[in-house]
Amino acid sequence: MLRGEFNPKEYKDEYRERVMEFIAKKAKGHAPRLKAVKPKRQTAALDNVLAKSIESLRKKEKRAA
Repeated sequence: MLRGEFNPKEYKDEYRERVMEFIAKKAKGHAPRLKAVKPKRQTAALDNVLAKSIESLRKKEKRAA
């Protein structure tokens, strides 16, 4: 899948287009409609996740011993 020539013209920068459209509307005096994006699920703090992972590994080691 990673073989072949890379042609950047085959790809479209949609993010840049949306930002430029936003700027153009703002320059014309239109109030932008901003939508708050809600996270799909609650994210855990990385340190808590890592601590739980280490704890589960230690429990497995104790069971194996």
